[in-house]
Formats: sequence, C-alpha cells, structure tokens
Amino acid sequence: MDDPTMLDAYPFELENFDPAVDEISSEVVQPARHAADRSIARRASLQILYELDTTDHALADALAAHFSERPEAYAVRQIIRHLVGGVMRRRVEIDAILQEYAPDWPIDQVAVVDRNILRLGVFEFLMQKRSTPVPVIVNEAVHLAQLFGAEHSHSFVHGVLGAITNELAPEVELAADEGEAL
Repeated sequence: MDDPTMLDAYPFELENFDPAVDEISSEVVQPARHAADRSIARRASLQILYELDTTDHALADALAAHFSERPEAYAVRQIIRHLVGGVMRRRVEIDAILQEYAPDWPIDQVAVVDRNILRLGVFEFLMQKRSTPVPVIVNEAVHLAQLFGAEHSHSFVHGVLGAITNELAPEVELAADEGEAL
C-alpha cells in the first residue's frame, strides 16, 4: 500500500486495519451459489438443450444467444455451460442409461422436453462430482417437467429418475466415498 491518502477517501472507518501491516487485495471473491441459482441454471440449460435437440445450431451459438437474450441466465453462465456441455459430451452414454431404465420408450420417441430433462438429471446424478443431494436433483427434474412438459410428464420423469437413483445410488455413493470423480 503505497498511498496512505487512499485510506482517507473511505467514507467509513476500517476497523482492525493497519496500513503498515495489512494490504488490500485485488482478489475477486466469488460468493457461494444459492440454490435458486442452480434452479435458474437448470431451466436455462433445458431450454438450450431443447434448442440443440431440435435444430442444427452449434453449441457455442446457442449459448451466446441465450446469454444475450436472458440476463438472468448470464449470472449463472458457468453452471449452464457445465450442465449443457456435460450433457452434450456424454449424450450417447446418458441415452443408453435412459434406454435401459425406460425400455418401453425408445429415447428418440420420448418427448423432446422430457428427454432433455432426463438427460440433465442423469448427468447431474451420475456424471459429475455433485454437491446437490439426489432428492433435490429428482425434485428439480420433476418441477421442470411440470413447468414445461405435457400433462403426465412429471410422472414419467419421476418414475425413470426414481428407478435410476434407487438402483444406482449405493454404487454412486460408494464411488464418492472412495474419492472417484463422478
């Protein structure tokens, strides 16, 4: 701190600050993400995945357009990029899991909204290091299905994700305890 007069410009007293010892850092401290941020990110991610599933738009173009048109999504763009990018990178693997747990419904015949809600849920549950509890992931997916899906979409989403999480939860928790990346 070379300029002691800078402290004179503060409109309030800096308690416990000694300019001879302490320094002011220019480090940006990111606040912890609030649960509502992840909800906003999931909703935006679903919209982007729907676009990518129904058009030939490039991922980067879809993300850029979404961020420029929806300021609420811009604040959580890192989460959105993580979710959408993860689903797109692992889509074949996710679809195989979905097909296994919903064998009566070929994945290409599942409604686009439902398909992408399920993809998000499977990615969040199985394919990333997660801090979100499993019931929250399932509840958020069901809520998205209630908002954007058909009349009984939420039941279908709940049934498929419930089957996946009930069967695979012990294996996933064991892998997390052993320090493996999900």
